[in-house]
Amino acid sequence: MEIKNYFNDYKKYMIIYLVFVAIFLFAMYNAKLFEHYHYKVIFLSITVIVGLCGIYYSYRNKNNLHKIGLALIIVFGLMLVFLAPPMSFPDEATHFTRAELLSEGQLYPEATDKGFYVNDYYFNMNQAQNSSTVLNSNFNNPITDHKGYWEYTTDSPFYSYILSALGIMLAKILNLTEIWALYFARIANLLLYGAVAYFMIKTIPKFKLPLLVIATIPLCISQASSPSYDAFILTFSLIIITYFVKMYCGEINEKNLAIFFISILLISLIKPPYILLGFLTLVLPFKESKYKKYSIIFSIILIAITVLSVSSIFTSMFVQSAPASTVSRAGQMQFIMSNPLILIDLAKNMIVSIPDLFIMKSNYFHYADFEGYKLFNILYIIAFLAFSLFYKLDINLEKNKRIILSIIFLIIYIGIYGILYLQWTPVGSNVILGVQTRYFLPIIFMVPLIINLKNKKIENKEMYVLTFIIIFLSGLMMLPITHYY
Repeated sequence: MEIKNYFNDYKKYMIIYLVFVAIFLFAMYNAKLFEHYHYKVIFLSITVIVGLCGIYYSYRNKNNLHKIGLALIIVFGLMLVFLAPPMSFPDEATHFTRAELLSEGQLYPEATDKGFYVNDYYFNMNQAQNSSTVLNSNFNNPITDHKGYWEYTTDSPFYSYILSALGIMLAKILNLTEIWALYFARIANLLLYGAVAYFMIKTIPKFKLPLLVIATIPLCISQASSPSYDAFILTFSLIIITYFVKMYCGEINEKNLAIFFISILLISLIKPPYILLGFLTLVLPFKESKYKKYSIIFSIILIAITVLSVSSIFTSMFVQSAPASTVSRAGQMQFIMSNPLILIDLAKNMIVSIPDLFIMKSNYFHYADFEGYKLFNILYIIAFLAFSLFYKLDINLEKNKRIILSIIFLIIYIGIYGILYLQWTPVGSNVILGVQTRYFLPIIFMVPLIINLKNKKIENKEMYVLTFIIIFLSGLMMLPITHYY
């Protein structure tokens, strides 16, 4: 009887869910949809069942958002771990190479004229472009120490690959096959992300539902389910958000300041523009002058590290190896100094590229020719902006603090473009190459804080928000199912 009552209560959410699943399925229709349809039917059925169970679980636990967050992240994340073909996430082979090197005790990669000398057992898994999955290809070869040369990898700090390297090591210890080395690398990052999300949502005094929304952004889940250092960045971004909110709510002390700034430092050594998140302290209500002094000192230290990180001495530590010999930070700087008007073209490029960045070319997988993903992106952006504008936040920033947040957001946004122009774009180009949506995820939490309306708010609609989270996570699962299987 209790189950029947629950069904009557939340059946409207189930109907909404099924309608959007049907819309996604229609949008993702392609000529291959009926090829090997039995696999698609099985996987789509599992996805729908998991989604409906997620709605039921969310309804039963709507007062325990941390439990909902953990369940959704782990369940949908694990589904994606196994549904996404080997090396199908953005630059996954590049990141796996770095994790493999670290699993062998090499903290930083050593480049040679031929590439990076590494165990080559995983080379044959780099076939995602050919739609190779575990169902139509053999990825069960043993893990060996036979060596080969891989063309490129990253020079990011080693700690950003510790979890994925531990996953690879576990697969080796258990004497598993090559595919399990990849699966364990993905799972290790996912488990850390899920655990941190659970504790951050549980401990944050306010902003709980927005933090859950941010933690379950489809692009966050896809990156957290990969060996990429972006999983590390996103994990520590949740910590930064939580401790920022804690301190904004009055919990300013040495411990919280230390955790906040150390977390910023760790992700900034991977991508320097994030160092500017330290300026979030400008909106904190300091009641004791000593804590304000501490924050100023920490901010100065972070600025100094930023200057060092973009110098030629430290550049190789922080950015991925450049794709061509025509790329030169010094040469690019000289070009800008000689042609200052190029900055106008670059500013235009940043504005014009917004639709491509967030809709047309915002990809969850390395090869983005997926049917329906543009509609998926558009609907998600609409849903996220609607939530940011109209949902009643329990934090209401004053106008001047919103302006400060807006400035910080824009500086980091432009800084990401600037770093990629210097480190990734050929000298003399009037466009900026290499910019991807996932680079902006650590600052997306500022959007609801900046644009949330004071007078037009929606209350007591948590289940609708949770339903749409599950809708879009299900849509994320449908992308590889309809494309690869």
